[in-house]
Amino acid sequence: MAVAVQEPSRLRWPDLTIMVLAIILAVAGVVVSGSARVFTEAVNARGLLPGGIVRSFVHLGLGVLVMILTMLPDYRRFARGGLAWTMLIGICFLLVLALVCPAVGNTHRWIHIGRFSLQPSEPAKAVLVLLVAATIAHADREIETVRGLVRPLAVAGVIGGLVLVGKDLGTPVLMFLTTIILCLAAGARFKHIGTLLGAGLLGGIGAVILEPYRVGRVMGFTKALGFSPEGMSEIPYQLRQSLLAIGSGGVAGKGFGASTQKAFFLPEADNDFIFAVIAEELGLFVALALIAAFLILAWRGLKVADDAQDELGRLIAIGATWMLSGQALCHMGVVAGILPTKGLTLPFFSTGGWSLIVSCAMAGLLLNVSLRRRPYGC
Repeated sequence: MAVAVQEPSRLRWPDLTIMVLAIILAVAGVVVSGSARVFTEAVNARGLLPGGIVRSFVHLGLGVLVMILTMLPDYRRFARGGLAWTMLIGICFLLVLALVCPAVGNTHRWIHIGRFSLQPSEPAKAVLVLLVAATIAHADREIETVRGLVRPLAVAGVIGGLVLVGKDLGTPVLMFLTTIILCLAAGARFKHIGTLLGAGLLGGIGAVILEPYRVGRVMGFTKALGFSPEGMSEIPYQLRQSLLAIGSGGVAGKGFGASTQKAFFLPEADNDFIFAVIAEELGLFVALALIAAFLILAWRGLKVADDAQDELGRLIAIGATWMLSGQALCHMGVVAGILPTKGLTLPFFSTGGWSLIVSCAMAGLLLNVSLRRRPYGC
């Protein structure tokens, strides 16, 4: 898993588009998520200033700090043997600890210690990107063989498997796709990738069949694909309310703060379905602008990967790009009924300090690689 640390490279300007976009999205996310949970905050507030607002700005400050701290050290140091193993053991310990903690919403995703809470699956995304990239880069061209695929798949399997045991299917699917994308980008053979995708599909079907509520989500998804106003009642409640929110927003939206679906009609309005509230309040144009922002982020992230000075930097940039833009597009697809319902947050926007902090960390990794990119023309 270790990658040799070379001599420090000459630093260049970080990718300013990624930096500016990340900060804008983070600030906008704090504002929008605050609007999406306004009714919950009104019910729970015990003072003049709801605690959620204070926490959101604290998370924003921590997110920007983490972005800077992730950007500055040479990314190759993250792949050193000692640190890599420490990250793997540490994140596995936290995921196991979450499994023995009391369930929240019939899932084991959280660790609660007094007023402090941690969702280990969020930092696990960043750890997975770093460790899978490191194992592939260390294997060099062995990735073209079955033997070369074993180590990155083992790392992803351990981390994703522990998340799956906690009854979270969306995050392991995202992790699996991230691993496949990194292996493919590193030169894995298509026949091996096809086999892995087939095995992953069978595993996903098995995970769905084992949980009746997941079967219901898939059936509801198929009904939503054949959507008609007359068949609206056949669509599962959460997805139906999401589609109503998007449709009622129209082109211009109802106005910031004017969503009705967030008033306890749409479950997880500030989290897994926050894009529906954005579309309802701010309308089609803003929703399209948000999609464009994540597509620009993907473009710049892939440009950073293309200019990276080594294979490790290239893979880290590709993984971080997918974890931000790919996850965002998956979230939007779920909210619009294009993908089956699963719990995926919208990076920078969904409520939850760890989601925001990890999104900033991913942006920091992209900025880190861009700081040490090859000179143009080389």
